[in-house]
Amino acid sequence: MGLDMVAVLRRLGVSIDTNSPPITPPGVISWLGRLYDVTPEHSNLGMKEGMELWTSGQGFAPLDLAGIETWFFDAPRGEHLIIAERKITFDVEQMPSRSGRNLTIWKLRDIAAFIGYAVIDGRLLIIDEDTEQIIESEPELFSGNGPFTLKPCNDFSSLDENGLDVSMAKPVLIPARLHNVTGLLKGPGEDEISRWVLNCGGLHLIAEVELLERAPFLNQESLPIVEEPDFSDILSERRSHSDGMGDLLRWWKFDNETVNLKTYDVLVPAHKGINALGQTWILEGVSSTLHLNC
Repeated sequence: MGLDMVAVLRRLGVSIDTNSPPITPPGVISWLGRLYDVTPEHSNLGMKEGMELWTSGQGFAPLDLAGIETWFFDAPRGEHLIIAERKITFDVEQMPSRSGRNLTIWKLRDIAAFIGYAVIDGRLLIIDEDTEQIIESEPELFSGNGPFTLKPCNDFSSLDENGLDVSMAKPVLIPARLHNVTGLLKGPGEDEISRWVLNCGGLHLIAEVELLERAPFLNQESLPIVEEPDFSDILSERRSHSDGMGDLLRWWKFDNETVNLKTYDVLVPAHKGINALGQTWILEGVSSTLHLNC
């Protein structure tokens, strides 16, 4: 998409929660997020607390009534706002209706006016493409008071493998700890490493860390936290090493005596459900680890 609609709306002061998307089949209309902390100004434009925000995406093919009806059949109950970033072939008055679902459509001219007025009154700045860099530096990842809410990866493959359905589960938050671990790997040589380790129902190696701007209002569940974690097993690895006669796989062991540790209190998005035998399961959403018989 040529325009990052979520980023633009956030610059205009619109609060958007991009966590826990509704379960809908893929199609032309895709989910952007859920509105919260709606200001009186935005309320006057038709935005409502908890409203689901959608986009048609950009493209040459227009959005027709059949596309709206197909999407509307699977849309969850509540308020919905579709931003039509392409032309539409029907009058807004022709939109279908379903019990418990209210639909609003912003056409191109509506979103253009919303953005245009923001540029005129200075709420949205147009930056020259030749500008080499933004003067203001990026804020530190963990700044302010915790706990910080981690962004989930939304990988549900382990549920499919175990015959479980995420649509039958409820989203929850799990208190956990996130460790930034630096230290030495020792093998044929020494190598200083820095890794993220999630402490939630065990220790899990995390490739990258992203935070949600705002923690969703969800119930909290608990998974065990390792109080005195030993990082040697999870951080040790096998590497290819040349001994002059060929490459061999050799173990590089993490030396716990060299550890330098920073720990943060975090909240981990998860899904909690019950299987056919009445047993509770939790899918932790950052490492995508499935915990059975919780």
